[in-house]
Amino acid sequence: MRRAGGFALTLLLLGAAFGLGLLLTRSGGLAGGSTHQISRPPPVSAVAEVREELADNYYRSLGPKVLSRQTIPELLEALGDPNTEYLTAAEYTSLKNRTARSYSGVGLTVEPSRAGLVVTSALRGPARDAGVRPGDIIVRIEGRPAGRLTFDQSLNLIKGEKGTVVHLTVRRKEGRLNFTVVRSDVAVPSLSSRLVTFAGTKIGYLRLLSFPDSSAQRVHDVTRALVDRGAKGVILDLRDNPGGLLTEAVRTTSVFLDKGTVCTVSGLHQDETVYEVSGGAEFSRLPVTVLVNGGSASAAEIVAGALADNERAVIVGNRTYGKASVQSIRPLSAGRALKLTTATYLTPSGADLAGHGIRPSVRVEDDPLTRRDEMIRAAERVLAKQLPA
Repeated sequence: MRRAGGFALTLLLLGAAFGLGLLLTRSGGLAGGSTHQISRPPPVSAVAEVREELADNYYRSLGPKVLSRQTIPELLEALGDPNTEYLTAAEYTSLKNRTARSYSGVGLTVEPSRAGLVVTSALRGPARDAGVRPGDIIVRIEGRPAGRLTFDQSLNLIKGEKGTVVHLTVRRKEGRLNFTVVRSDVAVPSLSSRLVTFAGTKIGYLRLLSFPDSSAQRVHDVTRALVDRGAKGVILDLRDNPGGLLTEAVRTTSVFLDKGTVCTVSGLHQDETVYEVSGGAEFSRLPVTVLVNGGSASAAEIVAGALADNERAVIVGNRTYGKASVQSIRPLSAGRALKLTTATYLTPSGADLAGHGIRPSVRVEDDPLTRRDEMIRAAERVLAKQLPA
């Protein structure tokens, strides 16, 4: 069970694939046609496109001081929103081409800290081959102090195309070390599971790495298989899960919760929507413990918050990332796109997680330098107390 979180690779591999958020997409295009030649308006500049999308779709009202900015970087900086991002044609194509099984990255799982990023695990991959190891603190990325960057900004600097290079400076007890890491494709399963025995009782363990399409169905199928093999309860590990699709978060919650609210989503340009579970949950009575940490964000926080607020699961670990916003991908001309925040969400109890996250009922820290995963052991003990005598 050691280092189950190491399989995630999510924070550095997924990067902008899910943008640590809930992604909705909108496709553009023209309907109908004509045999007559028509006059076409002159091409709209990229900054004008971005300005229009922000005015029409951003989750809150923007005044002239923001919208009057003359360049895209100035517009985005004025928002103060690290989750809204302009994508070049190459970046947008890369985002669309990513799959759930392989990502271009460096092969690390990290958590934010005041000094930068703490490496919680390093799988076989380019960063580990270069010499980066668990327990290292990444203090500089491409020469920039990681402690002065937002979490998303740090991840965006590290992620990149296969074959490109990223320079990292890490801090260890013996001092600072510089590494040159060549990004490569790393195969990553989106879900891993196993059956373990704790105090003579069989327990199922599910590690969900993100929320791509069909992830809820896979959670259901794996849970069914574990129960058929004798599992009396399950640990749902959402550590370092950056999120994904809102629909999959709702469906995953619906695997374990028979009735209740999952979250409430609203924005300036969209009506308030209350998302309820689908009903008829096959495992509504199966004891569940959820593992989270500082890398658990968005869809992962929605699932954990819904199960906790509906008194369906005990949350174990440490405080989650605290990202309570929904992003949409808006295609622009010339193959470019804008990833912008279009809504925010509240947990069933009405809590706004932005900047606060979810505080687990059982707080546990994991030491990445030890062989034992302290969080999983704590989750096993908590789950065992929920099982029938």
